[in-house]
Amino acid sequence: MSNIYKVWGERRRLLLTDKCEIDLLYLKKNTFCSTHSHKRKINRFVIIEGAVKITTEFGQRILYKTETWTVIPPSKHRFFALEDSVMIELAFVEEGIINLEDIERLSQGGKIVNGKELTEDELRKKGLLEL
Repeated sequence: MSNIYKVWGERRRLLLTDKCEIDLLYLKKNTFCSTHSHKRKINRFVIIEGAVKITTEFGQRILYKTETWTVIPPSKHRFFALEDSVMIELAFVEEGIINLEDIERLSQGGKIVNGKELTEDELRKKGLLEL
């Protein structure tokens, strides 16, 4: 499986079937993913090490080692790495098959610099993007 590098770190795909996808995410401190939602995909996050804040339209929660959080569609969500962290993302569908295009991005991911959230585009313009 392939590794994909993002503004927030690295995604390593461990498994992809017609019902689920399992990714190992290596998150860099003070980074965040895009705010997004899924129509059918359920996301379950499992923290292996570190601290990650998951935010949804209904609130937020900080997760630590061994803790989990499940996001049910179509809830908008994103994660923030409060420290260098490792997380498993398990995405699955209860009906039908996994659609890798089942994502609606509402904002870009990025990094917190000097207390301010900067998107990937803003980091690129300032010459601060490290992938």
